[in-house]
Amino acid sequence: MPRKQYIPIPVDRFRKDVKRVTTLRKLVEDPILEEAAATLKESAAPTYGSVTTDGAVNGTRLAYHAGYCDAFRDLHRLTKVEPDKPNRPEEWTHIQP
Repeated sequence: MPRKQYIPIPVDRFRKDVKRVTTLRKLVEDPILEEAAATLKESAAPTYGSVTTDGAVNGTRLAYHAGYCDAFRDLHRLTKVEPDKPNRPEEWTHIQP
């Protein structure tokens, strides 16, 4: 059975949708997903036995570990509703909060 393809939406639009954020929060806080994330990160983490003299192998392993860490951290960031930015006059838009 083919998987359904979804069109990505901008992050700020996703974070403003309270229903999506709360649904994702329930999924991310599920103990099974947390255990799966910890398992993936631990399996990709370098150990004394896994470090080799080949820099390419070590780099690939560290890249996978960093990718897992970033992906799960980004999922957790998406579970927070984005506050509305205050309206400022046009001449002050170049100043970042």
